[in-house]
Amino acid sequence: MPKLSPRRERERQRHIRDILSVAESMFSEQGFFRVTMREIATRAEFALGTVYSYVGNKKRLYHMVIETKVNELIDAVTEEMTATSSDQEKIRKFISIKLSFLRRNPAFIRLFLAEIYLPQRDSGHVLPVSVRKRYDSMLRDLTGVIER
Repeated sequence: MPKLSPRRERERQRHIRDILSVAESMFSEQGFFRVTMREIATRAEFALGTVYSYVGNKKRLYHMVIETKVNELIDAVTEEMTATSSDQEKIRKFISIKLSFLRRNPAFIRLFLAEIYLPQRDSGHVLPVSVRKRYDSMLRDLTGVIER
């Protein structure tokens, strides 16, 4: 694939963000299995082929939604905990940031809780391994802080 100009790459990233936002909302409202790629494309105001070209299939899109949001949460928590030296303050920051993030992302709460806490029947419908590892690593870091 030829390298995109900076403007075209920004446009591509904006389109992907738009698609992810719509998909997050629809997956949260209706669940993974009740949403079709055609419905996502229609609501996002893109042609179906365009959506597939940006995100691949529905399972990949779902994983992208989860991965994007969980990484956003982990990045915020990690940044704040790293900038704080007191263990007590790190714990307070963790709780504050996570609650604030969930308040700002209500559609994501249902998806997040289903992925983190509920067993899934479909092995393809689970938190991507890389995201699970990163989330678990964040929790291990927090556990270390609590133990200290």
